[in-house]
Amino acid sequence: EDQDDLVDDFTCQFCKREDPSFTPAALDVHYWRECPMLSACTLCEQVIEISRMHSHLVEECEAGEQAAALARRLRPGQCPLCNAGLSSGQSADDRSWHEHLLVMGCPANVRRNAVGVRATAGR
Repeated sequence: EDQDDLVDDFTCQFCKREDPSFTPAALDVHYWRECPMLSACTLCEQVIEISRMHSHLVEECEAGEQAAALARRLRPGQCPLCNAGLSSGQSADDRSWHEHLLVMGCPANVRRNAVGVRATAGR
């Protein structure tokens, strides 16, 4: 059980990248600069999950009406980076986001090559 905890300490909870050099500080840098599952909101600069951008704009973003206007142009289940539809329902599931952001690599994600997207695809 202790060994499992060690592995988790060296794994990004979002992209599942494992790196023995991850410390809490190194993970924070990974989240802020590299993780292909995360992005900074263009309005408030908070780093959030790309898959949660729509709900962030509607519920959390401090940009007020600008955020509401941006959210109206974006549907739930739509990639906020490239506008690809990821599901036919209300929102895409985690597997669809994983496929789009990590396996295929969203063409508009500037972080997609930061950590080698395809290297995490099998995890």
